[in-house]
Amino acid sequence: MEIIGLFGGTFNPIHNGHLALALSVLNTLNCSHIRFLPAAIPPHKAIPAVTAQHRANMVQLAIADHPEFILDTCELDRQGPSYTIETLHLLRNRLPDQALCLIIGQDSYLKLPSWHRWLELLDYCHLLVVHRADTEHKLQLHAEHENRLVDIANAAERFAENTHGFISYLPVTPPDISSTRIREALAHAEIASIPGIPEKVLHYIKANHLYQS
Repeated sequence: MEIIGLFGGTFNPIHNGHLALALSVLNTLNCSHIRFLPAAIPPHKAIPAVTAQHRANMVQLAIADHPEFILDTCELDRQGPSYTIETLHLLRNRLPDQALCLIIGQDSYLKLPSWHRWLELLDYCHLLVVHRADTEHKLQLHAEHENRLVDIANAAERFAENTHGFISYLPVTPPDISSTRIREALAHAEIASIPGIPEKVLHYIKANHLYQS
């Protein structure tokens, strides 16, 4: 069974850290591909000043040289907040016989109880929790997820045997690149000097006057 990685976020803007993380997951789990899922209306953040369509366009530019990465705009195509459980329900209907793996940061995993219908997530997908530099280098499982943890050394095999239901922890820390710091730099610095974002994305930001103060 193929494993499909699901990488959601505001991508405001997408940067090289996102790409490095996606490549790490792709290789660790032997995914057939990674789907990038820009959020239209993020439930846990303020609505970005840059439109969802601009953010999706930047994702498409950033992943253009990676055929194993795919832009999926399903969250842009529906009304209301971009609840992950609704996205998973949609993708499960489209891909009933594939193993779906949702990629989330360790900080987001700790906040899962605040997510809409969070207890249903494992009914639709596996979870791959990625270490964050500002969190403990160990995954503290929620009580509801006991007996679901799979060692990362065996995750590719276990995930491929089941369409959903398991959790693994990837202890690799993504590059320390922040969309927030990039936005701040774009607002106050010469645009050509901003590191951490693909050149095509930087050109798009400049051409569309995004993130400018």
